[in-house]
Amino acid sequence: AVVSTQSTGGCCEIILKAILVVTNVIVMVAGILLLVLGGIFWTKQFDMFPDLEDYSTSITSVLVAMLVIGGLLFLIGIIGCIGACSGKSGLLNIYFVVVLIFVILEIVVIVLAVVKKNDFEDAFVETGTELFTEYKTEANDATPDLDEVKVVGVNVAQFTFECCGVDTGSSWWGNRNGAAVFAPGCCSNFDSQTFENSIQAGLTQEKMLITQCPDDGEVFQVGCQEQANALANAFSTVIIIVVAVLIAFEILCLVAACVSKKRDLVA
Repeated sequence: AVVSTQSTGGCCEIILKAILVVTNVIVMVAGILLLVLGGIFWTKQFDMFPDLEDYSTSITSVLVAMLVIGGLLFLIGIIGCIGACSGKSGLLNIYFVVVLIFVILEIVVIVLAVVKKNDFEDAFVETGTELFTEYKTEANDATPDLDEVKVVGVNVAQFTFECCGVDTGSSWWGNRNGAAVFAPGCCSNFDSQTFENSIQAGLTQEKMLITQCPDDGEVFQVGCQEQANALANAFSTVIIIVVAVLIAFEILCLVAACVSKKRDLVA
């Protein structure tokens, strides 16, 4: 019976160590991919995507974060792999502390996702309402003057999320000369490239607000505020589930690290 128990315990330790090694190999590979992709994009970003040069500051910030995260993942993966294979307490202690910090941060993310969900929804709706209202005001002006990025953004957002207006569907956009109007992005067959080409030739009321969709396209009737709330609910649920799964898996890695360290201490 003693031999059987020892054999079972040994098998469990081997399995945990294998999980720790495989997990950290994956983490290490993910880190390498982020570093390689981030490095390539850093040096070639405006050659591949010249239109992004206007947003160079934002793009640079994203790339820096990508490279930092890639470097951290690579470092953690190496420490975890070497620690698991060698059973060295020093490396496994470092790995344990780093993973524990990640677990704590992820728990904070879950708490914030629950507590701050309404704040996120309010901020999202407020920002969107301001932009949509600015668009609507300019569209009703005889000589509309609105940044092309905002004009395209409002329409692409509505087409992407299959919504129209802020909170009452297409009717939110109002009327012009007795006819109901709405933004082109409210149409199910909206073509962003065609729209961009048309407004580059000059911005007019008729281009910003139309009376019917081309080629028998349908008009989305759901307000974007309602869609934003539904998206926030779904997004927060997905975050909670994904992070909870990650936490459970990381706790398993913590146990595996402790078991590997214990074997080293015994040895």
